[in-house]
Amino acid sequence: MTEISTLAVVRCLGGFSLDLRGLPVRRWRAGKARTLFLYLLINRGRTVDRDELHAALWPDRTRAAGSSSLKVAKHAVHQILSGQQAAEEQPAAEIVCSEYGYSLKLHDAWLDFEELERLCNEGHRAAARSDPRAAAEYYRSALDLHTGDFLPGETADWAREQRDWVRSLALGAADFLLQEALDRGELPKVIDMCRRTLDIDPYQEDVYRTLIQVHGDLGQLGQARSWYKLCRARMSDGLDIDVSPDTQRLLDRVLRTQDASARTVDQAPGPRVTNA
Repeated sequence: MTEISTLAVVRCLGGFSLDLRGLPVRRWRAGKARTLFLYLLINRGRTVDRDELHAALWPDRTRAAGSSSLKVAKHAVHQILSGQQAAEEQPAAEIVCSEYGYSLKLHDAWLDFEELERLCNEGHRAAARSDPRAAAEYYRSALDLHTGDFLPGETADWAREQRDWVRSLALGAADFLLQEALDRGELPKVIDMCRRTLDIDPYQEDVYRTLIQVHGDLGQLGQARSWYKLCRARMSDGLDIDVSPDTQRLLDRVLRTQDASARTVDQAPGPRVTNA
């Protein structure tokens, strides 16, 4: 993994971690300190008013009930962000207070989901200027960062919205790389990118069809059937729908084609034997 030379490193993909000056933050001191930090991180660049913060951190409580708790959480975050530096040093990040609310100011910080978005944007620009090689490099780097969903296990609406956005970026990168492999006819890479795509979103039925077709082309009928069965199970369990008729027809066609090929080989005349 490439070393990151910033004062703060924030990872939210596949799980949350915060490193300050090379040291991991392991304790958050107050119950909502971590959530406050993350909410301000998502909304960095703007001042979030106190009512919005109360609604985000304590959705089932009244503003009055959480008023002092917000101050406690804010103080805890401040202590964490400033606790691993000398008095004269500038913090990597800090909470800025105003009469309207709080904002998070980043001075020297690296965020994995922000870097993923930057790489995807660079990939889009490279593709737009007809530079597929550069685009592929950017997209591969973006996918390397996507080690899992954004803040898995966090059920708040703000986290789900960000999770969906990051997932859409990763799927766009995977789709570009999949199409590139298909265009080149690199079937092992096609299979790898299909699997990578399904790791991000297991309900991409067109990707299952690609896997069925590729394994059929390779004569791997057992694998083709397995992907069909997995697709059907996931569609049923996760979306409560059946596979589309196109997917069923594709499997039937792959099996018929391979069966016909096998019969042709079996019926082909053997080598002629002549008597010496």
